[in-house]
Amino acid sequence: MSIEDPNQSQGQDSPDSQLKEQVGHDIGIVTDQARHDLDAIAGQAKADARKLGHEASEKISEVKDKAKGFAGDQKDLAANQINGVAAAINKVADELGSEQQTVARYARDLASGLSSMGKTIKERDVDDLMGLAQDFGRKQPVAFLGAAALAGFVASRFALASNHRRDSKIRPQVSGEGGGSDQRQGTSSYEQGVAAGQRAGGKS
Repeated sequence: MSIEDPNQSQGQDSPDSQLKEQVGHDIGIVTDQARHDLDAIAGQAKADARKLGHEASEKISEVKDKAKGFAGDQKDLAANQINGVAAAINKVADELGSEQQTVARYARDLASGLSSMGKTIKERDVDDLMGLAQDFGRKQPVAFLGAAALAGFVASRFALASNHRRDSKIRPQVSGEGGGSDQRQGTSSYEQGVAAGQRAGGKS
């Protein structure tokens, strides 16, 4: 009968323990590899996100610059149109002259205000103008309605005054022609009277 050494049996691992150790080792390797891959994916995703964000910022800045350029062109066009309207109103005010002094004064005041507005629009950039418009509309919303009503009133008075002035220019010509007709009729009556007198004298 052989006697087994207890120390020898303890020094040797059983197949189950070796399998557990191998499985644990493999799981550790797989876990480390997965963690490494996830870190790499997360880092790449962050880099891609930063890149996309940078490209998006550039595109947004480009679009804003183009929009500002377009708005600047439209701003200059609006300023020129406003100055043209101011010049036209000044011309109408000069034509009204002394016949419509009140309307002419309103017209000159309106033209002066429009000229100042056109100058401001042309000299300021788009951001400043947007800020001024928003601030003015927020602080004095009634002023917009008042300005629109005043502009409509003055425009209607312009139309009426212009028609009145045009009619007043036409009437003297018509009355002159009528006066000429009356004068011709008077001359014809005078000639008829002279002829009748001559005939009466010849009979006598």
